[in-house]
Amino acid sequence: MIKLDSKEFKKITHLVKSQDELSVFSVINCENPGEIYVNNIDNPTSALIKTSECNLIAGNSNDEVFNSEVSSELDFWDQLVPDSCEWMDKIPTIHKNHFIRKYKRRHYVLFNDKFVDCNAPLKEGYILEKVDISFLRKNSFENSERILEILAENWSDDEKFKKYGTGYLIRNDKIIVSWSLSDCSFKKTIAIGIYTDERYRKNGFAKIAAAATIRDCFTKGYEKIDWLCVDSNKGSIATAEKLGFKIINQYYSFSSYPPIENLKDLSESEWHEWGEYLEDASKTEERLILECVYAYIKSNDVEKTINIMTNIKQKKIELDYLRFKNWIIKLQTYGICSNFTKNAWINFLDENIHLND
Repeated sequence: MIKLDSKEFKKITHLVKSQDELSVFSVINCENPGEIYVNNIDNPTSALIKTSECNLIAGNSNDEVFNSEVSSELDFWDQLVPDSCEWMDKIPTIHKNHFIRKYKRRHYVLFNDKFVDCNAPLKEGYILEKVDISFLRKNSFENSERILEILAENWSDDEKFKKYGTGYLIRNDKIIVSWSLSDCSFKKTIAIGIYTDERYRKNGFAKIAAAATIRDCFTKGYEKIDWLCVDSNKGSIATAEKLGFKIINQYYSFSSYPPIENLKDLSESEWHEWGEYLEDASKTEERLILECVYAYIKSNDVEKTINIMTNIKQKKIELDYLRFKNWIIKLQTYGICSNFTKNAWINFLDENIHLND
């Protein structure tokens, strides 16, 4: 496997057939940071494209030498997107995690004439501001570091973001409660995303911030805006559709853990199915055992959680029971894990916290 110099990235343009991941084309054209690995430097027929938004594998899926080296460039927890159906069965065999699972994503697009603007007034004490990197660095707002990290990963330097990107945030004094940022761009298309602090959701903030970002994207001369999300993210889907985005495709990616963007993206039964899958997988791949515990906790199954934790303890794997206690208390503030007030859990937790003291 050969790592291409950025001057040679365009050699693999013809290998990419899917049009869902805009960041792939941004990297190929050196507009956004990323890396590209190929099987042959002069005539590449297989490629692994790593962007800040995804890892995509394209080209010939039958180059066994290339396939055997893919895992060396991916972390165990990295997701991987197949560019074509030929890669679907290959990914679990070439990834570090052979139990990686496929999940569905949505690709929405918006054109200026379909944009449904949002002019809803903000609640008293909240202000809408354009993202100013220098201003964020000079002020210690809650969540400002998260925004700066995203911008650094996606745009590599401030000037590129100022020239090609944009974004808006909603702030309540020292807390940034919601923000919408452009992730990447290519020619006349730009991709945007949204995030709202979990404490401030269901207030319409995401729609207001996204609408402001969309307006600025079109003002900058972009003709199309991309919006990508997990198929289970009902909040993101609803926001996109209210703003006029239309779905143009659904496609698959692969993940080593439950693919969510919000705590309630999966139902208790869906979390339980993931718990069962990860429990079985952990018999072969021990690194998945903690993800199994997390899934059973979110499925609200106290008995399975205790059973798995007991098995972990017997394997001499250390658990921070106090951290689990505090985490579950936090989850309960979001209306999940109601069964974890039962005596069976409280007694199990108290006993093990006492033993660890």
